[in-house]
Amino acid sequence: MLDHYSNFPTSFFNITIPIPNHYHKPTSTKCLSRCHLSVTPEPSPGAPETFVSRFAADQPRKGSDILVEALEREGVTHVFGYPGGASMEIHEALARSSMIRNVLPRHEQGGIFAADGYARASGRPGVCLTSSGPGATNIISGIADANFDSIPIVAITGQVPRGLMGTDAFQEVPLIDITRPITKFNYLVLDVEDIPRTVKEAFLLATSGRPGPAVCGLTGIPVASTLMGLGIFPCTDDLSLHMLGMHGTIQANYAVDRSDLLLAFGVRFDDREIGKNKKPHLSICTDVKLALEGINTILEKNAAKQPTAENKRGKGTKFNDNVSAWIEEIDEQKEKYPASYRTFGEAIPPQYAIQLLDELTNGNSIICTGVGQHQMWAAQYCKHKNPRHWLSSSGLGAMGFGLPAAMGAALAKPDAIVVDIDGDGSFMMNIQELATIRVENLPVKIMLLNNQHLGMVYQYEYEYGDGDSLHSYMGNPSNQAQVFPDMLMFAEACNITAARVTKKAELREAIEKMLKTPGPYLLDVMVPIKHKCCS
Repeated sequence: MLDHYSNFPTSFFNITIPIPNHYHKPTSTKCLSRCHLSVTPEPSPGAPETFVSRFAADQPRKGSDILVEALEREGVTHVFGYPGGASMEIHEALARSSMIRNVLPRHEQGGIFAADGYARASGRPGVCLTSSGPGATNIISGIADANFDSIPIVAITGQVPRGLMGTDAFQEVPLIDITRPITKFNYLVLDVEDIPRTVKEAFLLATSGRPGPAVCGLTGIPVASTLMGLGIFPCTDDLSLHMLGMHGTIQANYAVDRSDLLLAFGVRFDDREIGKNKKPHLSICTDVKLALEGINTILEKNAAKQPTAENKRGKGTKFNDNVSAWIEEIDEQKEKYPASYRTFGEAIPPQYAIQLLDELTNGNSIICTGVGQHQMWAAQYCKHKNPRHWLSSSGLGAMGFGLPAAMGAALAKPDAIVVDIDGDGSFMMNIQELATIRVENLPVKIMLLNNQHLGMVYQYEYEYGDGDSLHSYMGNPSNQAQVFPDMLMFAEACNITAARVTKKAELREAIEKMLKTPGPYLLDVMVPIKHKCCS
C-alpha cells in the first residue's frame, strides 16, 4: 500500500509576531544572514543559491522588512495573506518586495487552504499570513488539515503589541496555546533579532524528515493505494488495484485481506505513528524512497533467477508460480466486481461526469476536491496517473477545501490543467474565493456536482438512520423545483464564465467547452441525489 503525502513531514508551523512600527538598527549579523543554527541545513526547495540583500549591512530596517527578507531567502514567491490591524506592517513590507507576490484571499480559511494546495502541488512549503484575533483563529481548520495530512505550511500571524499581551486586549487570542497540539513548530517572536532564526528553523523543519516524492518500481507485486496515496503508483498499471478501504475497490480489499505478506509504505493505518493502531510484524522508520530502492534491488536479483512466466495478460514477466497464481486470483476479482453505477434515464450520473472529465484531460489534470460523495467518486473514477495531481483533505475531511486548494495549485503549476471537482455543500463554504480566482485570472475549472444536498449525510440518513432527519437538504424547501442557490449567479457576480448542464447527452460538449475556455470557468452539473458512494 502506498500513501503519497507520507513523504512530507508532519509540518505545520505557526509564527506569531507583534511587529513594531519603528525602525531597528541591527546589533548583530543574525538579522542579516541566514542565521546560525546548530546544524548546517540543506537549502529549502526553491531557495536561491545566492541572495543579495536590498539593505546595507548597517542600514536600519523595520522588523517587517526583516521578516520579508527572511522569506525571500527561503525562495518564497507567493504568500496568501489577508491583512488586518496587527499585520499591516508586514503587508507594507511585502509591497516593497520585488520577489514575493501576495495573493489576497477573501477569507483567511481560503488563504490557508490555498497555501495547502500550493504545497501539495509543488512540494514546496506554502505560506499564509493573517492578522491577530479572529483572523488567526479563522485558520485553525487549515492548521488541523495540514497536520493530519503532513503538508508543509508556514503560517505567520500578527499579534497585539507586546505591552498589551495578557490583558484581553482587542483581538488578542492565545493562539500559541490554541494551536500547540496541532503544530510541529509554534513560536511567539518577542525579539526582532529572533525573526531570521525563527523563519529559517520553520522552513528547515518543514522540508526535512521525509522529503521528496517516493518512487515505486516493485517487481510484480500488486499495489493498492490509500486515499492519500492515489497517483504515486499509476492506477492505469495492470498491477494497480486502485484504492482500498470503505469506498475502495473489491480487488484492493480482497488482496489486503487475503495476502500472506503486506508491505505498507507510508501508511499510518489512520494515525501518524507506526504501530499505534495496527501492530506490524516489522516496522522500519526511514526515507521511503531508500527503502523501495533497496527492496527493488533484492527483488530484481531474485527475479533474474526465475523463469519467465506467461500470465493471462500475455506478458512475459519474471514471476514465480506462486506470484503468477496470486495475480490471476486478483484479476478474477477485478473481472467479477468491476466498478459500476446506476443510471436514471437522461439524468447525469456523477460518476459518469468524472469519467468523462478524466477521459477528456487524458488523466493529466490536477484534481482538487471538497469533502463528501463527490470526493469519493473522484477518487474512484479518475485514473490518477501522476504524483501531486490528487489534492484532497483526507485526514481531517475539511469541507470547503477544494476551491482555494485549486487556487493554490494553479499558482504553483501555472501550465497545468487544474480542476476543482466539488459538491454544492462544500463549494458554498469557500465560495468567496471565486473573487480571488477572477482577480488573479487563474484558469481554475470548477465542475460542480450539484444534487442540492449534503450528499454523504443524506446517504447515511437513508441507509442507517430514520430518513430526512439531519437537515441535509441545501435547496429552498418552499420551492424544491427551483435550483437554489443559483450558482451561476455567484459566478456572474465575479465575472466568471459559467454554464449549467442537466442532460447526459449534453455533458461531453459542456465539459469540452469548459476546458477550452480561457480563464476560470464554472460548470454546474445537476445530478440526482439517488447516487451513492458505493453501489
